Amino acid sequence: MVMKRLTFIIFVVWCAVLFSFGCDEGLKPTTTVRTGSFGGLITYRNWPVPDSLVDLRLVAFVVFPPRDIVGEILQGRAYVYPGLLDTSLVPFYVDSLRYTVTVPAGVYQYVVIAQQFGANVNADWRAVGQYDLDTDLAVPSPVVVAPDSMTNDVNIYVDFLHPPPTPFP
Repeated sequence: MVMKRLTFIIFVVWCAVLFSFGCDEGLKPTTTVRTGSFGGLITYRNWPVPDSLVDLRLVAFVVFPPRDIVGEILQGRAYVYPGLLDTSLVPFYVDSLRYTVTVPAGVYQYVVIAQQFGANVNADWRAVGQYDLDTDLAVPSPVVVAPDSMTNDVNIYVDFLHPPPTPFP
């Protein structure tokens, strides 16, 4: 009888230990980030000479003007397309390029095409095009991305000889 009771106690303790490892957050609800997409056509004019075209990226910023670009990206307030480890917006030297980006749902105040023009990946960038519905290039148009849906016609005009104003300090 003592042996059965001891076996039962060991079994209960063992189950309690296993259960405790699986319940570090209790009944906390899971948080999943809802995503959506936006896309359109990037139209290019006046391509630069090849040695000044190192990379092209689309960047969607939650805040305009962005305060600290690297900080915005690292803190999830800006999204880079293609991703930082992927290749550039290619091909280069075409008239236009269709794109689609999947991002967390929300409002993006500044959607820009950025050109890396030199070897310094931390400093040699400039905006060469931005999403804008009107001719007031000083204030870009926001892009609203609803959860589980696609926002179309986020078309961006890029003119390498006449870039939009730079909002960065």
